[in-house]
Amino acid sequence: MGQLLIQITIFLITASLAAVLVAAGAAKLGDISSFATTLIGLGVPAYWKRVVRGLALAVPLLEIGLGLALISGLWAPLIKDAVLVLMCGFDMIVLIALRKAPNVTCRCFGSLSDSQFSGKGLARSLFLTALAVVVFLTRNNYTFQFGGSLYAVGLLVVGYLVFAAAAVQAAMTIAVFKERMS
Repeated sequence: MGQLLIQITIFLITASLAAVLVAAGAAKLGDISSFATTLIGLGVPAYWKRVVRGLALAVPLLEIGLGLALISGLWAPLIKDAVLVLMCGFDMIVLIALRKAPNVTCRCFGSLSDSQFSGKGLARSLFLTALAVVVFLTRNNYTFQFGGSLYAVGLLVVGYLVFAAAAVQAAMTIAVFKERMS
């Protein structure tokens, strides 16, 4: 019974982390221009338009891809490693932003977030990294299996894609409302 409880807890942590990655990536895709503005505020030169646009597109696609792969269980050890590296990278970006660009608006969740980099944002980032550490440390012992049912895995991934579509739509709607209010 204890082993099952641990496995369920690890799955819930993994699913939550995957949901955050999918939501953050989808929301960034829904408002790429504001995320690009954040990148410029963090020091990516504005005259490197292609680099800014590329990063503004690559980061959310990476988040969505890792979130979907994490919940699917495909290549579990590799994906869990990549998620931990990504979360540590986000921690570093928040720390640098707090030190060098504290007045930059953090669009880590696209137009769903509209605050500046802060200690609260750092705490959130560190908490998500702690979840990634738990998932990383259990990568070989507790990889969630659906008993071989490819249909169940596909259904779960489709559910996350619907969730991503809803996050994109919410971010786009909020961005339109903010633009009209200005």
